[in-house]
Amino acid sequence: MNYLSILAGPVLAISMLWPAATAPSAVLNVPVAARVISFVQPTPVGLVPIGIVYQPGNAASEAEANDMERMLTGGFTLGRATLRTRRVAVSNLGQLAGTKAAFVTTGLRAHQDEVAAVASAQSILTITADAGCVIAGKCIVGISGASKAQIIVNKAAAHRSGIRFGSAFLMLVKAV
Repeated sequence: MNYLSILAGPVLAISMLWPAATAPSAVLNVPVAARVISFVQPTPVGLVPIGIVYQPGNAASEAEANDMERMLTGGFTLGRATLRTRRVAVSNLGQLAGTKAAFVTTGLRAHQDEVAAVASAQSILTITADAGCVIAGKCIVGISGASKAQIIVNKAAAHRSGIRFGSAFLMLVKAV
């Protein structure tokens, strides 16, 4: 199997290979997701609001949202940007207003159209561990794997949302 990896940070490896047999990770690799945000053009600076889209009452979605919040407690700084999260219930997507990105928990397949519509209308970068959401064009970035992150970008979904990535980043990920 041929693949290419780069170091995007001290210990952050991003692999370009997205095997067809890879199932979505149960939890989003938050450090990699945060790093992906730094590749958006123009590069974010200052306070960058991030929504964590989850479904109340869905134990897996709530657990994933808890993990994301825990990893980003107190903010996460990348260069001149600091990420700050807030939970957004899938039933109240209007709360995404003002966010630059949304981490979409897995298990929201029934709500992906709604999430995609809001994200596209507000130019919000959507990042998930659910590869199906990305392949279907409902989410922009998918990240799988814990120790070796694998990234896929849906170019059409990014275009619809007005999200642009640096060309160097796009050369290092699988685009669909």
